[in-house]
Amino acid sequence: MKEVVKDPQKEKNILATSAKLFGQSGYRETKTDQIAEEAGVSKGLLFHYYGNKGGLYQATYVYTSEFFYQRMDYSVWTNASDLLEMVVDATKYKIELQLKYPIEFDFLMKAYTEMPLLPEPLRESMMERLNADVTRNMTLTDEVIGKLPLRADVQESDVLETIYAILNSETAKIQQELSQHPEWKTIEDLMPTIERLKRKLKILEYGFVEQ
Repeated sequence: MKEVVKDPQKEKNILATSAKLFGQSGYRETKTDQIAEEAGVSKGLLFHYYGNKGGLYQATYVYTSEFFYQRMDYSVWTNASDLLEMVVDATKYKIELQLKYPIEFDFLMKAYTEMPLLPEPLRESMMERLNADVTRNMTLTDEVIGKLPLRADVQESDVLETIYAILNSETAKIQQELSQHPEWKTIEDLMPTIERLKRKLKILEYGFVEQ
């Protein structure tokens, strides 16, 4: 298939506009005509670039994800001395990013919330991208674990696998809770879930049997 050559400025306008409109109204309610008009391009060009509405939605997700990855200060994670510090500092940092870049953040929040409602095969493709991003984020914990004084009988790989299992489980719960609470718009709304995650990580780090 011949590669589509895109005008960088027009593509930026389209993706920034679609992030705004998809973030406000969601996939089903947002019209491609509206995106094209507000982005200052023809609807034909929009479909020439992305094929269909689902292709545009996926491209918008990639755009917003990379938008944050390119702006993140990874030392917030890697400089943490323990898991609990990392969770707290990362949460505060995400709130700062949210306040600074509300349009891109709102789109990602909307994408997570409406994931179960997307049509097939768009939902499958988006879940693959989401899982890949979750895995990418989890690697940030590796350096923190390497700093911890693990017991001699504990293997680091087992610790990482256990932590990832907890984070995967909590991520799935957060997605479900977001779908049930569309009124949640900020990280602060998710603080009870962060506190729940902290409790579980604290049990993992310190055990649950009184010494």
